[in-house]
Amino acid sequence: MHTTLITGGTGFIGSRLALACAARGEQVRVLAQRNTPAERQNCQQLEQHGIDIVEGSVTDPGTVAQACDGMNVIYHLAAAQHEANVPDKHYYDVNVEGTRNLLEAAVRAGIRRFVHGSTIGVYGIGRNGPVQDDSPLQPDNIYGKTKLEGEKVVRQFFDKLPIAIVRISETYGPGDRRLLKLFHGIQKGRFFHIGDGQNLHHLVYIDDLIEGLRLAATEEAAVGNTFVLAGPKAVSTKEMIRCICRAANVSVPRVRVPLWPLMATAIAMEGVMRPLGIQPPLHRRRMNFFVKSFQFSCDNARQLLGYEPAVSVEEGIRRTREWYQQMNLLQSANNGSPARGLPQASATNRPELGEGPLRSNVTSLSARMERFDSFWEGPDDIENGYRTLGQFYRVNYLKDVPADRDSRILVISCGPGYFVNLLKEEGYTNVFGIDSHPEKIAHALRHGLNCKADRAFEHLQNVEEPYDVVICEQELNHLTKDEMVAFLRLVWSKLSNGGTLICHGLNGANPIVGAETLAQNFDHFNTFTTYSLRQVLEYTGFKDIRIFGLHLYVFYKNPMNYVAWAVSATLSLIFRALFVIYGKSNRIFTKKIAAVAMKD
Repeated sequence: MHTTLITGGTGFIGSRLALACAARGEQVRVLAQRNTPAERQNCQQLEQHGIDIVEGSVTDPGTVAQACDGMNVIYHLAAAQHEANVPDKHYYDVNVEGTRNLLEAAVRAGIRRFVHGSTIGVYGIGRNGPVQDDSPLQPDNIYGKTKLEGEKVVRQFFDKLPIAIVRISETYGPGDRRLLKLFHGIQKGRFFHIGDGQNLHHLVYIDDLIEGLRLAATEEAAVGNTFVLAGPKAVSTKEMIRCICRAANVSVPRVRVPLWPLMATAIAMEGVMRPLGIQPPLHRRRMNFFVKSFQFSCDNARQLLGYEPAVSVEEGIRRTREWYQQMNLLQSANNGSPARGLPQASATNRPELGEGPLRSNVTSLSARMERFDSFWEGPDDIENGYRTLGQFYRVNYLKDVPADRDSRILVISCGPGYFVNLLKEEGYTNVFGIDSHPEKIAHALRHGLNCKADRAFEHLQNVEEPYDVVICEQELNHLTKDEMVAFLRLVWSKLSNGGTLICHGLNGANPIVGAETLAQNFDHFNTFTTYSLRQVLEYTGFKDIRIFGLHLYVFYKNPMNYVAWAVSATLSLIFRALFVIYGKSNRIFTKKIAAVAMKD
């Protein structure tokens, strides 16, 4: 069997290459680490595809030897690249000595092909026009310098192993998070041009790169040669920004600032902060996006390997943005809400309003972008949400969960499992979470939470044993009125006698944001007042209904939350007085309102 080892296998390129190799029928092993949330998420995905993971570093000869055992092909992609606040020796240990460790182990293991992943960073900044394939090697930072030293070590083994060296250009595509901040900044209107924007980026889409790596591992002409793998053509920074704007359907930023003041600031910050062991917020390498210029022909790869990159920058950016949205990493340009997948709705399978039994085929709902049964309410730092959102649920909901720690509890639209995690911490032993998005469930599983990828209607229709508590983390507003009635009746039918429903929605009674909350999101089909939320719960059979406002300012570490809380309370008093004048009885004016209801 064809066996493949990939170092750096939980990184962006390594994980995508591992999945591609496995899809080709290869037996894949990765040598990798799980230092970041992205690496842990990639590792989870690899494990789900049956890929063997050896956890460790290329700096450990014993671990390297273990990883090489029984392998035919090695792709060496592990590298120290973006680490902050580490000495230069760390880069040397990983990129030079780690490469030597792997080569020596590869010789002992009888490896049939060794593909060394290098970088276009070995060329440096390109002071006389764009860097090209035959430009002199003048790396300008510790990463590029140690990668060049690593190439020299590799060449020392040319007579011992069949080796190909691949200099990888700036890579992007699904799985890449490095460009996410750029997409965010452009979409939120916070990006501004630095310099004239004429420097060139020769991006390579991840699928094109993977094909180039495959050719380097299989073509005889690859042995003993060095190749640059880049995309079909180079584009300027200005054009790259335009492509992202077109994909996001936003205007091209107009603000432009000169380069030299920011570069001078970066140099000054490096000089003052790095000797103190502090990572400067602005440094020269961060400015490289607006400075470095690359334009490669890839002639060597085309002629010897038959390499032909196919994905244009515009198409690649469109696919990348689509992946960001599917992963809930990129917010919608219209309202700041995470963009989700697009379930297909059908008029023939929507739930009916009326007294008849529920249809059994209610699986495709009307929401197109933000599904009811998938939820990601949380901070940009997903891991931090287990603390912050846990506090939110503790303050607002925990008191309404039955005290019996053995209660059978279902959390619908659980996302990463914030509420499930809180209940687990509180000693509840029979809690189950579902969300229709597997990538969100992957976060919950890494925390040891009892969660599963499943759709709300389908799960409730198929479950046999009733629940004592059903909690909906997503707002009911993502259901149409007919869907909401059908859903609430289905929940009622799956609750034990005396069971509890906890749900919430957007408060249309708030004079400031009530109307905006309905209009801001294409998948908000309605809002509630205290009366209408109680009305629909009573209509679907629930009793002992209590409606209350959700406290949003519960993250006590920020002193401004106290100010916001005080302002909100003052406004609520004013609103209540005004509503009385107009003959209305509304008393709850928080942005969201919640309900606890019982099944008799």
